[in-house]
Amino acid sequence: MKTGILSITSLFAGALSLYAQSNVDSVIKITGSDEFGSAGVSIYSPEIRENMKKLYEDKFGLFVHWGPYAQLEGVWDGEEVSAEWIMKRAFIPVEDYEREASGKFKPAKFNAADYVTIAENAGMRFIVITAKHHDGFAMYKSEHPYNLVDFAGYGRDVLKELSEECAKRKMKLGFYYSQSQDWHEEGGFGNHWDFEGNLKPQDKFDAYFEEKAVMQVEELTRNYGDIFMIWFDTPVQMDDEKCQQMMDVVKVNQPGALVNSRLGKGYGHFDVSMDNGKTPSVSKATWLPDLKVPWQTHESVTERGWGYTSYGGENDRSEEYADFIYSLCRIVSNGGVYLLNVAPRPDGSIPESQVNSITAIGDWLKVNGEAIYGADPSPLKFPPYAITSKPGKVYLQLKDLESNRVELDGLLSKVNKAYALADPSRKALMFEQNNSHLTVTLPDELKQPHVTVIALDIGDEIPQVVDETIQQGEDGSIQLPVAHCEYAVRRISYDYEEKTTRNWGGKTNQGLVWTVNVKTPGVFEVISEDNGDDKLSYELKSPTDRVVVHPLGNVGELTKKSLGQLNIDRTGVIQITAYPKDTISWFNSFRLKGVELVPVKK
Repeated sequence: MKTGILSITSLFAGALSLYAQSNVDSVIKITGSDEFGSAGVSIYSPEIRENMKKLYEDKFGLFVHWGPYAQLEGVWDGEEVSAEWIMKRAFIPVEDYEREASGKFKPAKFNAADYVTIAENAGMRFIVITAKHHDGFAMYKSEHPYNLVDFAGYGRDVLKELSEECAKRKMKLGFYYSQSQDWHEEGGFGNHWDFEGNLKPQDKFDAYFEEKAVMQVEELTRNYGDIFMIWFDTPVQMDDEKCQQMMDVVKVNQPGALVNSRLGKGYGHFDVSMDNGKTPSVSKATWLPDLKVPWQTHESVTERGWGYTSYGGENDRSEEYADFIYSLCRIVSNGGVYLLNVAPRPDGSIPESQVNSITAIGDWLKVNGEAIYGADPSPLKFPPYAITSKPGKVYLQLKDLESNRVELDGLLSKVNKAYALADPSRKALMFEQNNSHLTVTLPDELKQPHVTVIALDIGDEIPQVVDETIQQGEDGSIQLPVAHCEYAVRRISYDYEEKTTRNWGGKTNQGLVWTVNVKTPGVFEVISEDNGDDKLSYELKSPTDRVVVHPLGNVGELTKKSLGQLNIDRTGVIQITAYPKDTISWFNSFRLKGVELVPVKK
């Protein structure tokens, strides 16, 4: 099968069948009510479609985590604790946090124009800033008294100033809002040291939600001009009714404002990965036939937290510029949008070290932005490195290129010309194309310091590629590497260097899906390559059989071990899945590199 840019794959729990483009509801409904797609396609109104097209075009935005926690600089009682989570991690009583953080938070050096300029210089097309984080403090003039303008006696509404500057400079603006978690309120989720329990009695949570959360989202969507998106977070205790209520509030006041999937219960206009979420494959599961709906992930230029700390907010990460640039390339290559976070100081200024990190990306985009802005993902579902495409073009994005030879397997479209995107003359590079194997020769003088982009002019509007279905080997074995699986949900990450899962095993819906062409069915020995765990088990499933795998062995050491048998009784293209069964903690050190199925001799 030749894969075109506009093909749509939708993953479902269980069989996870492939659906046609004509089955519209299946396009965005992935794995049930707790995952993205619950609201259906009717939410994509003309206004939402317009902003979704902008999001897909923009690719890159500035995330800003800023609040009273910055005042503490990550330190409590003389110990380094945490950034934006310091109140919860140190069990700081509300009264003490009000006095030492919120009450002293008066950011005299905040300058909205600086924020927009920093974003512009970084090549970012929109800004998302925290309007209320989990500590419950509103960073704007709210009717609720616990806010920056009134509580601390600061007197300035920084979100109003930023919204006006963004409107003047045509920079799109979004607000982060923690709708469930609020450590300041008795009814908000999360504060168990001042109030009883993390989870709150329903009547208390309902009161908090109606009297504070809904009211404040009303304020944010009514009083701050044209809002590009509302970015919700940690949807604990959110039910369908509450999610729909928030969707309605945003829709009434801001018909075009995009809502992310962290609202809860599968609601929202675009799906969001776990923090720093990566994926081994291109994902277009949420695309509609006439609308490209990207997924989104996020990262921070700070270390040890998203908010400012004295030990993570000033660090010079200039040696990691290439990593940030390549993160952008990888994310766009796999169909995503990138939010990169900065953490202002208590006074509102953004440290020069952070500015330098993101400005380096902007410098790179001035030269190579053609390969990012508005680009479609890689035509290969499992690209060997970052690849993007546009009609009639393919862009190869190579980090820290040392060799003069760049190779690519899988492209069937005829290459008419290859050139370095950084070369103003666009001088043709030497290349050889033999069936699906391409080799391009790049002179040393055209290699770029961080990421080099080679553009290919091809003979097809939509790049044509080889069939990437896993083929059973001549010896009858079936290789199922994680590097060639699809993730059923975004709540997993991936290690591109080790080619293993990251943070897999925390929830039972974290499916790994392999598409395999079986020529010789039979009974297969299951060999798991992983680093072991004494608590985790996962279920490996074929269309007619399943086996529960217990990856024990030398915990912490990546090894292969035989862990059972699986029957495959049919030929043709099937899907084999792996789902956690006995789960472990959400953030864990377990790594799965893949599974090998070896025929059992009769």
